Amino acid sequence: MRALYAFLPFSILACFGLALAPTAQAQEVIYDSVVLGEGNANMSFYSLANGELTQVPLADWHIALDVRAMGSTARINGGLGLKLYPYGSLAEWDNVDLTTWLPGEPYRNNQTDWSNAAFSQGGDGMFDLGWGVYDVVTHIVTSDVMYLVQLPDESWKKVALLSLSSGVYDLQFANLDGSDFFNVSVNKADYEGQLFAYCNLLDGTVEDLEPTEPWDIAFFTYEDEVAPGMYYPVTGGLIHPNVTVQQSEGLEDAFLDGSYSFDSFSYETNAIGHDWKSFVPGAGYEIATDRCYFVADSYGDVWRLVFTGFGGSATGEITFGLLEAGTVANSVAEAPADAIRFYPNPLANGQPLTVATEHATRIRILAVSGAQIIDEQAVGMVQLNLPELTSGLYIVEMTEATGARHTQQLIVQ
Repeated sequence: MRALYAFLPFSILACFGLALAPTAQAQEVIYDSVVLGEGNANMSFYSLANGELTQVPLADWHIALDVRAMGSTARINGGLGLKLYPYGSLAEWDNVDLTTWLPGEPYRNNQTDWSNAAFSQGGDGMFDLGWGVYDVVTHIVTSDVMYLVQLPDESWKKVALLSLSSGVYDLQFANLDGSDFFNVSVNKADYEGQLFAYCNLLDGTVEDLEPTEPWDIAFFTYEDEVAPGMYYPVTGGLIHPNVTVQQSEGLEDAFLDGSYSFDSFSYETNAIGHDWKSFVPGAGYEIATDRCYFVADSYGDVWRLVFTGFGGSATGEITFGLLEAGTVANSVAEAPADAIRFYPNPLANGQPLTVATEHATRIRILAVSGAQIIDEQAVGMVQLNLPELTSGLYIVEMTEATGARHTQQLIVQ
C-alpha cells in the first residue's frame, strides 16, 4: 500500500544543464512495499508511478524465452535453484548417461543484461548464439546442441531449443528416460510488448506473466555473482530495458542529498540489484541508509528511490520510499535523429566505427539475428573496434540515458 508523507523542501542541482532542475516546493514521500512472501516465493513487477502491477509465483517458470523483436535467447530460473549444463549434440538426445558424464560449470544468466542469458553462453558473440547458429541466408537459427537442467529437487530434464524461424521458437524437453516429453512452439507475436514468454518444464505450459502496463523494476530472487567466481541466489530488483538508473551513495540524508546527471545513468539490468542490503549474523539485514537511486522510469519521469527495509525469507517484504525528482528532457519520440552519429557507413571489415554523442549513450551492435556483437557506453567522440564480421547488414542500437533510443542499419563490406 502506497502512503504519502509531506517532506521538507529541497532542490536538486543541475549539472551543467545535464540534470534537470527539479522543484523547490515541499515534496511528498511515497512509502511503499512489495511482499514476496515466505521464502521470497514470488516475483513482483513494479511501476514507480503506479505501484505493484502484478505478482506471480517464481516457481511457475523454469526457462524464459526472449520474445522481443531482436530477441534470440532464453534465461534459466537461477533464483529457483535451477542449473543449466551443456551436454552434447542433439544426436545424443536418446542416450543421456549421467554415470559417464563429467559436468563443468553450469551456464548462468549474466545479470547486467537481460539478453546475455544462460542459453547464450558458449557462443561467439556473432552468428553462433550458443544454443544455435544463425543462417545469414535463410535468417533461421538452428540448433544441434542439447542441455541438461537440474531442478531444485535434484531431478533432471533434458532440453533443446531446436530453432527460431520467422519469430517462432521450437523447443523440446523431457525426463532423461524420455518420459513426459513435450514439443512446444512459442510465437513472439503472441507476446507483443513483453520481454519473455515463461515456460514450465514440468507441465509444458508457456505463460505471459508480465503485466500489460509499463513496469520499471522486477523484484524477485535470482542468481548473481556475489564475489569473484561465487554465485548465490539473491533477492533484489532488475530494471526494464526502458529504464535507467544512477546510484548515489555517501549521503547524509538519502531523501535530501545528492543530485543526478544523465551522463551518470546506467543501463545495466542490475543497476539497482541486491546490494542495497547486507546480512549481519545475529542482527538480520542492514540497509545502506546513505544510498539512493535516481531512476528514469518507463514514462520519462525521474524518481528518487530509497530502500528502508527487507524482511528476509520470513516475509520477503521490501520497503522503500519514493520522491519525484524531475522529468526526462527528451522523450524517445522527441529525440532528434542526428543526436548520435556514427561513420563510416558502409564500414570496411576491420575498420573502427567512429561514434559521436552529446550525452552518455549505450551503443549496441547486433546481427540481424539479434546476436549481440558489442555493448559499449560512449560519451563525446569515440572509436569502437569491432571483431571480424561477415559482410552484410547489422543493426546499431543507440540508447541515451534520457531514454531516447535510435536504431539504424550498418552495412559491413
